[in-house]
Amino acid sequence: MKYIKIIMLLALVAVTNACKEDDVDTSNSVFTKTTTQQSEFDKWLEANYAKPYNIEFNYRYVDKLTNNYYNVVPPNEKNSRAMSILLKHVWLDAYTELMGKDFLKKNCFRVIQLIGSPQYDGQNKIILGTAEGGIQITLFRINNLDLDNIYVNQDDPLKSHRDLPLDLNYWYFHTMHHEFCHILTQKKEYSTEYRTVSVGKYHTTDWINVSDEQALHEGFISGYASEQYNEDFAELYSTYVTSTPAAWQKLMDKALIVQKDQDGNILYQKDKKGNDVYKKDADGNPIPLYDKDDNLVPATDAKGNIMWEKDKNGKYIYILDSKGKRIPRYSIHENVKYQYGEDGSLLAYFVFKGKPYPITAHGGDPVYQVDEDGNTVFDKDGKPVPEYFKVPVFKYERAPQVDTSGLDAILKKLDILRSYFINTWGIDIDKLRDIVTRRASEIHQLDLKTLK
Repeated sequence: MKYIKIIMLLALVAVTNACKEDDVDTSNSVFTKTTTQQSEFDKWLEANYAKPYNIEFNYRYVDKLTNNYYNVVPPNEKNSRAMSILLKHVWLDAYTELMGKDFLKKNCFRVIQLIGSPQYDGQNKIILGTAEGGIQITLFRINNLDLDNIYVNQDDPLKSHRDLPLDLNYWYFHTMHHEFCHILTQKKEYSTEYRTVSVGKYHTTDWINVSDEQALHEGFISGYASEQYNEDFAELYSTYVTSTPAAWQKLMDKALIVQKDQDGNILYQKDKKGNDVYKKDADGNPIPLYDKDDNLVPATDAKGNIMWEKDKNGKYIYILDSKGKRIPRYSIHENVKYQYGEDGSLLAYFVFKGKPYPITAHGGDPVYQVDEDGNTVFDKDGKPVPEYFKVPVFKYERAPQVDTSGLDAILKKLDILRSYFINTWGIDIDKLRDIVTRRASEIHQLDLKTLK
């Protein structure tokens, strides 16, 4: 079967010839010897791609391996070297670490073709191209790589891919896994149950107009995944194995559709007693609410007064200085802000004339305690009682009412996908993800200008 795929801002064309489902004869190379004198780079490619994996890494422009309809340029050798090092470390070595060298030698595409420029069509769109049989994969925009500003987005999966520097995770690593997934599923089919999960919801003719966020709501991991079930499967696989757990969770959170009333106000969950239900982190703790400046938001009572934490005996809990003493308040301490430090401790500061200061800095008149009627509180000796910094009760993120149908569909498909890879290929996609994301995070440590 042949799949024609046209995508705005996608990085890859996989151009192949029809092939049988027979096993690859790894004892014989598919490449013929040439008389071209080998450069240092050619020898490195032979040692790191051709011999161990039977892969031709082609950085020279070859007419017959490109579509002459499009106006493209060859890649420069400097960036081609860098890409060969990157793909080896993040892609080839990831599968080898998990599955051994023979796995890729038997199953990988046979040609990696680099192109220096994007490939545009008459409407100024980049073409993803065709995928058939798993012989060749073509990577574009090699000349756009900035070797002094290498970038991998592992934190914000919904960030725009239009900007420079190129996001290597999206343009190259994700794409390699996507096309490799097609090869594996062409060799050994996955369960037909997968295609039933989102049956009737695919955007066969208008998927290009489906945003990634809309796709998540409909049960697809990306807009491209909504085209048809084979692309859905490959997109889910490639997105999962290139996403950190935190990035994946962001996608899953976005798959939830927040419910609103007729006036557009968010509807929040309540427990059986009518109390608010709060969002929780991975450890089961309520997630604090932050303002636009990343400060904690104190809770207030019906009169708008800040509520303060108390111990089990009903006594206030105070913020202490480095010596364990309470910190007195002064009139300068009007605009107080709160944050959590990296160690989880509560940090308090105040803003004066636009600048932040620690609450241990003071100025103006001392502040004294007052009773419920606003009268100053005096001690037994008739002296006013100083007011000290207390720990506020903070607000937490309330859990909204949500439609989980999109999330449920993605997770159901992920279960089918996970089962297919472990039972059919022996690939644990969770272990693969750990390896891939670790290796992607290591690219800044690589010497991309020296062949080793």
